[in-house]
Amino acid sequence: MKSKNMKVAYSTRYPQNGACTVPKIQMEGKWLENLGFFVGSTVIVEYEEGSIRIRPLSEEELVIKEHGELQAQLKHKEKELRLMQTSYENLSKVAEASGIYGKHSVNKSK
Repeated sequence: MKSKNMKVAYSTRYPQNGACTVPKIQMEGKWLENLGFFVGSTVIVEYEEGSIRIRPLSEEELVIKEHGELQAQLKHKEKELRLMQTSYENLSKVAEASGIYGKHSVNKSK
């Protein structure tokens, strides 16, 4: 196994209570492509105390991930549709015609 020495840098975040710094590891270079890490590919980061492992997702893992994302989108859209149906039902109850629309009483004095 080959190795590279890198320095842990910092990144500044702006949470509600003010700026804070967090550790950041940044990697770049053609050596990543040689190991199968291409621009736009999805990686998985596995970690435990004192160790980080980064690897590209397999085709099977990628299909499972995309399926989960589509299922989540479907659930969200179904929820939106139920809310719209409820709003429509309530709106139609409020806007029922009572038979007096368009009728104006005009007093004709002679």
